[in-house]
Amino acid sequence: MKCCPVDENIKKEWKESLEHEVTIGENEIDRMCNVFKVLSNPIRLRIAYHLLKQDYCVEALVHSLREKQNLVSHHLSIMKQNGAVGSYKSSRYTYYRLDPEIRMVLDNTHDVKQK
Repeated sequence: MKCCPVDENIKKEWKESLEHEVTIGENEIDRMCNVFKVLSNPIRLRIAYHLLKQDYCVEALVHSLREKQNLVSHHLSIMKQNGAVGSYKSSRYTYYRLDPEIRMVLDNTHDVKQK
């Protein structure tokens, strides 16, 4: 449909159709903005892409990312505080897992990049 029609009848229909479009709530906007803020740091984004493949403990991420342990732990803490990752203990190690919604966002961007 043409944007901003001049004819008043068409304009009325146009405005009504805009009102019925699907919108996203403010809470969802705020939540997604927070997710994108968390992922806007290069180290956190690299961590997230590693966690797309599998769950990792800090030591494995330190080795894979070639970063210092305290730096990786710091960024994982930020990610966990903001709901981007979860953690669980297995034996003496804590493993980190990517949030399913973050996984979906990254999978979609990864698919677009490969096309």
